[in-house]
Amino acid sequence: MSSSAGVLSIERLAHLKEALAKFANAGQTALSLAETEIRRAHDHLEDRLRHWHHQVSRCREEVVQARASLAYARAMHDGKRVGCVEQELDLRKAQERVRHAEEKLATTKRWQRDLPTYLKEYEGPARSLGGYLDTDLRHAIVLLDNKLSALQAYLTVASPDPKEPS
Repeated sequence: MSSSAGVLSIERLAHLKEALAKFANAGQTALSLAETEIRRAHDHLEDRLRHWHHQVSRCREEVVQARASLAYARAMHDGKRVGCVEQELDLRKAQERVRHAEEKLATTKRWQRDLPTYLKEYEGPARSLGGYLDTDLRHAIVLLDNKLSALQAYLTVASPDPKEPS
């Protein structure tokens, strides 16, 4: 059995410790940014939901106005469709805007309903990574730091001072 520690480069171990510390900090930063983005996405969906509710109401009012305008134009032409093309186009455009706003509202509601499911898929691995970064990796860095200190102490004891006579 060899009495040597077999360590070839203390500097490489120190670099490893620094790299692990940088990784831990980068991982914590990434998790914090992800949480911020999740809150931002949730707030954005709330904002879009209010927006599309308002748009649906506004567009429905436009349909009512377009129908009234078309009815008035037809009344002016004794119920005939002649001379009412512009009002009919306005009604179709207003109906299309309602359809579009209702689609956007439905999509926003679907995303708002589905977001918690996607968050559950994210939260488990994120918690695991956070726990690893907070405990296991920090513990490994401290352990590595202690080993580096022990190796430094060993080197100072193991190598005799060249100035001292043997």
